[in-house]
Amino acid sequence: SLKLPYSNVDVRRLAPGTDAGLRCLAAQLGKLPRLKELDLGSSRISGKLGQLLGDLQVPLESLELPFCYLLPCDLAFL
Repeated sequence: SLKLPYSNVDVRRLAPGTDAGLRCLAAQLGKLPRLKELDLGSSRISGKLGQLLGDLQVPLESLELPFCYLLPCDLAFL
């Protein structure tokens, strides 16, 4: 399990084309082959959920996204 609520993940502060930090976080999550539960509560990841979770090696059993402003593209990814 990995809990990152209020973790200051905020894609709104990224200038277009400068999401290296988000890509780095996604790559690091992809290196956790036994990750089953992820809590990103109150993270501002609007429109980037696919990019953030796209490197996961196995499907999550539990994904907590309370108070995250998700966009239709995020829901389509899920």
